[in-house]
Amino acid sequence: MLKVVRNLLGFFVGLVMLRRWSSAAAEHYGTFTVQDYSEEVSSFRFNFGAITAISLPGFLTNFGALRTALGNIITGTIQKEAWVGDSTVLSNVPPADSNAQVELKFLLSYEGDTSKKKFRSEIPTPDTSKVIAGTDEVDMADSDIAAYVTAFETIARSPDSDTETVTVLGMRLVGRNN
Repeated sequence: MLKVVRNLLGFFVGLVMLRRWSSAAAEHYGTFTVQDYSEEVSSFRFNFGAITAISLPGFLTNFGALRTALGNIITGTIQKEAWVGDSTVLSNVPPADSNAQVELKFLLSYEGDTSKKKFRSEIPTPDTSKVIAGTDEVDMADSDIAAYVTAFETIARSPDSDTETVTVLGMRLVGRNN
């Protein structure tokens, strides 16, 4: 616990120093690294708002909810997570599902709620049972997908502004042809 507190203090001191020495806006982001059946990895990155000592507990709750929701829409193993200077290996164990391949992804489309600017992120090792038969479109009504969308929209922010919330527009299957 003491190590976590020291890391967080170092993180916040670093943010203060960065803001003092840099005229560029601070960037706040998180990543999840996913491992496939062949032990290849691919990362999914997203932006979020600034974290303060007051907002940290809520952020950690939302980050955990997003991790759980992600785990329910992919077939790979969430190997690692990171958010601005805090990197924790979650697993080195490859998934049991031989279909968990990082070359296959969900393409997540979303937009800023104010700017309406469109953004995309790829989520590796998707659970293809979440795709509508005969299409490459993800079933947005699926309960696991809906939970992921809710968790994403709760924590994610526009890559252009750490205060602009986002709305998911849709998801589809992309990647190599079999």
